[in-house]
Amino acid sequence: MQAGFAAVSITPQVGAMLDGFIARLKPSAGVDLPLMARALWLENGGIRALIVGLDLLALSPRTAEQLSEALAGDLGLPAEQVILACTHTHSGPMSVRLRGLGEADEDYLRQLEQKVRRAAAEAESSKRQISLAWGMAPVSIGVNRRQAVPGGGVVLGENPDGPTDRIVRVARFSSPGSSVLLFVHAAHPYCLRGDTSLISPDFFGHAARHLEERGHAVLYLNGCAGDIAARRVGGPEAACREGIRLAEAVLSACDGASSDDPVELRVRSRHVAIPYDEIPELGELERRLDEADRTVRDEEREDPQVRRRLREAGQQWLSELREALAQGGLPPVEGRVSVARLGRGALVALPGENFFATGERIADRLRTEPVCVAAYAHGYIGYVPTPDAYSEGGYEVEDAHRYVGWWRLSPRAPAILENCVVRLWEELGGQLQ
Repeated sequence: MQAGFAAVSITPQVGAMLDGFIARLKPSAGVDLPLMARALWLENGGIRALIVGLDLLALSPRTAEQLSEALAGDLGLPAEQVILACTHTHSGPMSVRLRGLGEADEDYLRQLEQKVRRAAAEAESSKRQISLAWGMAPVSIGVNRRQAVPGGGVVLGENPDGPTDRIVRVARFSSPGSSVLLFVHAAHPYCLRGDTSLISPDFFGHAARHLEERGHAVLYLNGCAGDIAARRVGGPEAACREGIRLAEAVLSACDGASSDDPVELRVRSRHVAIPYDEIPELGELERRLDEADRTVRDEEREDPQVRRRLREAGQQWLSELREALAQGGLPPVEGRVSVARLGRGALVALPGENFFATGERIADRLRTEPVCVAAYAHGYIGYVPTPDAYSEGGYEVEDAHRYVGWWRLSPRAPAILENCVVRLWEELGGQLQ
């Protein structure tokens, strides 16, 4: 197998507005660490693939599709062999529209496309013969955030008994004098909270810096972190500490990694249609807007500017939903799923903010190890809660759709994504449990 790697800064200008926190009212005031686009080119036996990781909150489906097609055209490979994923940092530029925060920064996105295309070309041109090894090590950067409260219901808090990622999975691509580490771990990258106005890749970027100082090139993908919060918050210092802890686990995984020989490479992607959940009467939804949602902390809600943003986001959402329904109803959401066989291991890339249990279930169905299930891939489709979460409620089910999309996805969404992965895996010659 051959592999090539390149990285390019995609850091916006200081002063750019930041995506991810509706209660963050100020523009960026500085840079903690640069944001990066990291491109990994893989080639084996006539099969070629490109994996790109972006230090961004998300991309819209349209933007992601355009970028994937541009990359495929530049490199002469099928678009289904391009895997594009965001890390979901909450300290990056306005890469996707969120009601209450604003529109996507189109000037930034145009520059982003050119930079990513350059990184991809450099990765392809730098390819060299490599050996592949897979490793795993224990680590837990996050904690399940769906905390049950007395009397029923769920808030954003800590649920130590809930599902969370306790392993980092690492693919090491080695050649004489160099190595590229691809790792996947699931946690929301917001050690830098909304009261911090620094541009940052958060703990993922700090992990990469620690590994780069030890001579490794690095590509990281976030896992199914829809219900997993960063365990420790507190600004750049917390991000640095957690990043170093994650990096040390990656190095431990490399120490115990076992080589693949011969190495197989196969990649396939498919679009899937995901329906929305049944919509209540609009009058009922309008009444719910008067209820305090779970988007911000109580102390943040005391700020009149934050309350105004929340109110305007809710009103804009309801207006857009009403208009869409008047035009004939809500079409299904289209998402793109990718599956790659990398030696004995598997890489799955899902759209949206999937709950961790969905990734675990998918990994359990594929008869191979390790299975890396990444989320936030291709275009952003919102939260994808597990079916049990709908009766429990909480931000991901009851509030998040006010900021992106029209309504929450159907409880069947995880099964639709899982079934798509299974079909792709079988088409690639993989076996099931």
